[in-house]
Formats: sequence, structure tokens, C-alpha cells
Amino acid sequence: MFKKLILYFLIAICIIACANRFYRVPVAQGNIVTDEMIDQLEIGLTSAQVQFIMGSPSFTSAFNSDRWEYIGTFSVGENKITNVHYVLTFDNGKLKTWDNLLDET
Repeated sequence: MFKKLILYFLIAICIIACANRFYRVPVAQGNIVTDEMIDQLEIGLTSAQVQFIMGSPSFTSAFNSDRWEYIGTFSVGENKITNVHYVLTFDNGKLKTWDNLLDET
């Protein structure tokens, strides 16, 4: 009985000692937008071409279908690695502008 108690105590000490070294799960939420994706954008691309490059937008406005927004975060554990918020605007189905709203201060 006493040996089991010591064994459980040693196992608990080992788990507590290693608690900070557990694998931290990378979590992607929303759209993941990379620099390579942004580099492929050109003025005049159709909405289908933009969607092929960027994926589906996080949301589009019900009042303005020519404005697409891509919002996302990527974090590992409690540390935020990436935070993006891009707004793409179209004119007659062609890409007109794209802006990173997080760069503006």
C-alpha cells in the first residue's frame, strides 16, 4: 500500500514538472491570409479569380456585395502569432482595391 502511494506521488511530481512542456495546439480561426496570397492579387481580377486565390471571404455586406472582408487569427497556446483583417472592394465584378485594416493606425 505504501509503495503504491509513493509511486502515485512520484508520478504526480513528474506530471507537474513537465506541465509547461505539453504540446500547444495551433489554432486557426477565420481566414488565414498569407503574404503569397496578397502578392497574387492584381487590380482587374474577377471575383471568381480572387475567391480562387483567397478562398471564401469571412463575410460580405448585405448592402454592398462589392466589399469582401477576410478576418482571421492564428495562435499557438496563448500566444497570438498572426492577426489579419483585409478588405477587398470590387467595381463591376473586378477587383479594385485591397487594404489591410490592421496596418492603419
